Amino acid sequence: MEDKQQRNTIIFNASKSELFTPSNGLKSLNRKLRSQWKIMNNKEEITLDRLSNASIFALCGSREKFTGAEFSAIKTYMETGGSLLVMLGEGGESRFETNLNFLLEEYGVFVNN
Repeated sequence: MEDKQQRNTIIFNASKSELFTPSNGLKSLNRKLRSQWKIMNNKEEITLDRLSNASIFALCGSREKFTGAEFSAIKTYMETGGSLLVMLGEGGESRFETNLNFLLEEYGVFVNN
């Protein structure tokens, strides 16, 4: 039962002053997803324990820097089968004052300024 719940859970991060959250900017997406998915918000530090409850972790316009421990938790989460959705706006890292490219570059992806 726990595996089925995990497969149907999306965690949206809200701990880094995200530009978009399920209740702000993603309301119609939230309504569409709720019929098939459990939607959760993470407002605390990102840890592997929190991420292990979901199949998708979404970062929607993070506007603060991530710590090394948070990057480590995200990497371990992805290595164990979790999926990461990253969205950032025009201007990239410098405009949003985040350090997401540090994580993304390890996977051959980066956000242009």
